[in-house]
Amino acid sequence: MSASAFNIVAKTLKERIEAAVKGLIVPPHREIVHVGPLDDKDAKDAKLVLFLYRVSVNTDLRNAGHRVVSPNPTDPIVRFDNAIPFDLHFVLSASPSSAADDLDGLLHLGTAIQAVNDTPDLVGGALLGNTVRLSFEAMTTEEMGRIWALFPAVNYRTSVVILATPVWIDPLQSTPAAHPVVSEKYWVEPLYGELQHGA
Repeated sequence: MSASAFNIVAKTLKERIEAAVKGLIVPPHREIVHVGPLDDKDAKDAKLVLFLYRVSVNTDLRNAGHRVVSPNPTDPIVRFDNAIPFDLHFVLSASPSSAADDLDGLLHLGTAIQAVNDTPDLVGGALLGNTVRLSFEAMTTEEMGRIWALFPAVNYRTSVVILATPVWIDPLQSTPAAHPVVSEKYWVEPLYGELQHGA
């Protein structure tokens, strides 16, 4: 993908979650899923908050090269040898409910989890032939606490962590495709021992 890969994946994930949760919300509402830090002023009015808190290089794919299949089956596979694969770590949090308890927020969060789990691949559209796999990361209380410690002015909300991988950032130029084989030559030479035996 291009330099906008992080933006594309975050936007596509936001749209996936919004499509699932939208039917549960009675209008009017300002925003279903807010993408950004948990202490953004607009985050308190959103039903869910999606925050990309960590980006890491995928070491398993670091030297594999990135190959993209064209939508047109007759086109060759595009290859990027110097592409960098990343893992994106999102925290998805329920926002405070307008009710006296957090039941609405828990319902929205559970519905979002179900939508991600039921269709764990991000494909099509702006992803341009790439497939990004979504999964849930197990987090200890201490690890989750470190994330929330970044936002001391925000009360803790029930949250899960979503891993999106691999997210490739490709160089501007792809690796030229090798020329196809158009002809092959074969030749046969008799073995020296067979020539002596025949003589």
